[in-house]
Amino acid sequence: MEKPRKPHDHFFRQTFGLTEVARDYLLNFLPEEIVGKLQLDALQRIDGSFVSRKLRAHFSDIIYSCPFGDTGSVFITFLFEHKSRQEKYPHIQLLRYILEVWESAAKEKLPLPFVIPIILYHGKEGWERKAMSEYFPSWDESLQPYLPQFDYLLTDLSDLSDEQLLNLRAGFLINTLLSLKHQGEKNWLQKYIRLIFRNLENTPFSAPEKNYIEMLLVYLLWTSSFDDDEWELIVEETPSDIKDYAMSTYDLIIKKGEQQGIQQGIQQGIQQGIQQGIQQGIQQEKRNLIIGLLSEFPDFSDQRIARLAGAEEDLVRQIRAEQQNN
Repeated sequence: MEKPRKPHDHFFRQTFGLTEVARDYLLNFLPEEIVGKLQLDALQRIDGSFVSRKLRAHFSDIIYSCPFGDTGSVFITFLFEHKSRQEKYPHIQLLRYILEVWESAAKEKLPLPFVIPIILYHGKEGWERKAMSEYFPSWDESLQPYLPQFDYLLTDLSDLSDEQLLNLRAGFLINTLLSLKHQGEKNWLQKYIRLIFRNLENTPFSAPEKNYIEMLLVYLLWTSSFDDDEWELIVEETPSDIKDYAMSTYDLIIKKGEQQGIQQGIQQGIQQGIQQGIQQGIQQEKRNLIIGLLSEFPDFSDQRIARLAGAEEDLVRQIRAEQQNN
């Protein structure tokens, strides 16, 4: 299994792309007055993305459509912040994103959808939240009506305790958020790995549960550098019915990766050897040509011999000196 270029994005898409995870998130984090009007049983993921090439450096998006009261359907967009530090002006990126959604709808001559942007942030430093008006602190208040005013729902995992996450009314969402929050924290994982698999201790596992477990294990291995001994210690602390999955996943990712690395190293070595051989052959041909020219035209200058042989003057000078010494 090849490691993706952006493992955090990959995990985010795998997990929040599951309708049950998205639904649990909305139930736990959206304001009650909105949740009460959403028909979450009809929540539906929309294929595609509205993130432009410029925005991809910052966000990945997953879009859902959901009926809202008697008004129609709203777009609920999960935006995943890639970076370990927050963006200085998130409203600018969000506004650009919302405009792209509306422009797409306008081109297709559809009603403009209402967009609820949600930012999921898993950096270690806390997210400093500001209103759009705070970007313009020195301007007169009389100008405020001319600023676009909108808000976004933020989930800053650095601001949520493990206990808060564990007490969510949710299933796999808990495992997902804990994994995102503690990725790369080897000491925490060695002590509390059981929390990552909370509510997934069941034999035999259903097909969805097997997939969840594999997602978690793969993500942890992709985002933390464990050696064999460290992983064995973690496996010892995992629930008994997950140990076999933990070891087989490790073998699949790490061992196969090592074998691929060895093979790539061998291939690179062969290629380097071929290139070195070619270069050595070219150099030897140049030397032979220079030797022949010096023997035939001993009165030619080093510069002229070098030009005829397509070589450096220093090489000609070196070979001439060797011949004279012999």
